[in-house]
Amino acid sequence: MFLIGDIGGTKVHLAYFDQDRLVKEEKFRSRHFKDLSEILEKFLDRPVQKSYLAVAGPVQDRKCLMTNLSWEIDADRLEKRHRIGKVYLINDLAASGWGLRRLKPQDIFTLNTGVQESGNQAVIAAGTGLGIGGLYWDGKNHIPFPSEGGHVDFAPRDAFDRQLWDYLHKKYGHVSLERIISGPGLEHLYWFLVEKGKHKKILEGEEIPKLVIEHALSGESTACQEALRWFVSLYGAAAGNTALQFLSKGGLYLAGGIAPKILKVLQQGEFMKAFADKGRFQELLLKIPVHVVLNENLPTLGALECSLRN
Repeated sequence: MFLIGDIGGTKVHLAYFDQDRLVKEEKFRSRHFKDLSEILEKFLDRPVQKSYLAVAGPVQDRKCLMTNLSWEIDADRLEKRHRIGKVYLINDLAASGWGLRRLKPQDIFTLNTGVQESGNQAVIAAGTGLGIGGLYWDGKNHIPFPSEGGHVDFAPRDAFDRQLWDYLHKKYGHVSLERIISGPGLEHLYWFLVEKGKHKKILEGEEIPKLVIEHALSGESTACQEALRWFVSLYGAAAGNTALQFLSKGGLYLAGGIAPKILKVLQQGEFMKAFADKGRFQELLLKIPVHVVLNENLPTLGALECSLRN
């Protein structure tokens, strides 16, 4: 029996698999628990031969200090405490890369058909944070590898972007891509527009990014619509940078929880315009296939793929 997991900043998805067959699964809200062990104590009810856990952060020495959650996940401790045969930790974007192999045609929406050719691939995933991973083409297969590209510097493209950089720099000091292209990033864009006098009615609630998307799609708020359009443009620019950095001629995939929810806006052209707006490399970028992953369980599928391969 395998234990498969996706350990994210806001949720934990655990599942038992008997080889390729799903036996049981459950999702938990991370903020309701002090650590992963507390969740495992609720979920585990049978012997586990091995476990693959996709974790949102860099893995070093069989440990992961999660980026957007105050948890340290230690594979050795989990094995001893929960009597799991073997625990393997894998970065969630590397897992997402492996998960691409298990997607069905209905799990993918193509934004840009491009030109089908062999080459590297890349995944960029906006959700609680921003994850970026690559897939190296070895001539026969795509081999996923992680990065922490979501934490590179945000590069303003124009005067308005520079105002946003100034606004966030005062709050945080370092302004990374993740500060902007993520759920919290969408909230930052909204509050920036509010403070600039773009909106008088203030959104209230714990899930502001979700409300911004809902109000933008329904047309209830011009400020939310502007924030979402700006977010899509920034996301497109970051995806284009990722495609160049990995030279992902084999395709670029938008994963994470946000893209499927804003598919209507992604199709309106602003995303691909920003994606390709790279001067002399515009023609190359327009040849790259760009896909939206509609299945939000991609890291879980990747962790399962790894468990079956090893």
